[in-house]
Amino acid sequence: MAATAVVVFVGCGGGWHPEIEESPLVQMRPDAELSIHVDEAAGELVLELPPVDIPAHGAGSAHGHEGHVTDALIGRVPVSGWLRGYRTELVDAHGDTVPSVLLHHMNLMTPDRRELFSPIMQRVAAAGHETAPVKLPRLLGYPVAAGERLLLKAMVHNPTDTDYHGVRVRVRMPFTPGDVKMAPLHVFPFYLDVMPPAGIHAYDMPPGRSEQSWEGSPAVPARILALGGHLHKYAEVLRLEDVTTGKVLWETKPYVDENGNVVGMPQDYMIKRLGIKLDPSHTYRLTAVYDNPTGETIPEGAMGAVGGIVLVDRDAPWPGVDPADPQYVLDVETQVEGKDERMMNVNHEPVAGGTSHGAHGEHAAGAEGAGGHHH
Repeated sequence: MAATAVVVFVGCGGGWHPEIEESPLVQMRPDAELSIHVDEAAGELVLELPPVDIPAHGAGSAHGHEGHVTDALIGRVPVSGWLRGYRTELVDAHGDTVPSVLLHHMNLMTPDRRELFSPIMQRVAAAGHETAPVKLPRLLGYPVAAGERLLLKAMVHNPTDTDYHGVRVRVRMPFTPGDVKMAPLHVFPFYLDVMPPAGIHAYDMPPGRSEQSWEGSPAVPARILALGGHLHKYAEVLRLEDVTTGKVLWETKPYVDENGNVVGMPQDYMIKRLGIKLDPSHTYRLTAVYDNPTGETIPEGAMGAVGGIVLVDRDAPWPGVDPADPQYVLDVETQVEGKDERMMNVNHEPVAGGTSHGAHGEHAAGAEGAGGHHH
């Protein structure tokens, strides 16, 4: 079995220089590379996917749900620094902004760092068309290194009656250069799901009251600074527990409308109390509770996940990936190689920043630096 790679950040005079072992399982395509550059005037790192044509679907399909899934493209960060949020925009062949509703979702991840609670690729950011811009305070930042790889994929669709040509998905990320005198504190995005880490995360909702849980331990000591959740219709509670101590660390309930549709999730920040401490020697459990009144099983009708940001010690190594781990292999197959198309339709893990899905494709605002959805 291959040794697990380790991402190490070493402080030094003009910034910091990490040593990163790249996963051999995820190869950059020689014919297509993700465009990444620094917009110095805007103070942003800019990522851009190649242009695609998006024909009108509003007149021909029920809700315009047919769409185009882009290839998962990889690019390299040009300079070291810290990412402090993101916003997504769509422009056409003329550089004009097109309606944001054309974006079904975008997912940004790194193939060479693992998630906090599982060995899959680390999710960095995610957004739907309704996702508000995410911006962290200057004292916090997600560290990236010159040459480090980022992977971006997206799905675009067109519920309107207008054809759009040469549409590019562009992600703009507030960026602090690595040579600043006051370096931000290192924060990392993370997510937890009530289903196994890799694969399909929607599950059948049985009639009546039901619970679904998943347990795991963090790879490194950390403190949760913000949390957001993701639930579907008929959800009652989403709960995070420390199984080792028996203590409930966090619990939330969705905002619902008169029909029981989820229209929002609470935004929870723990910065003032220095966050929720996570211990690698402890086991943690995430549980989603549903009460389905229909009397029938709803196929793939339930989901339950949390996402947020954690603070780690500046000198602490963040673990890389093990290319031989079965969960990592499955994650690469579904997210990079696209071997299971259902992943693009039902896998909505929340990560740092963004929104939470409601039922039937509705979206609601989540915690800045805590919500979001991944497919």
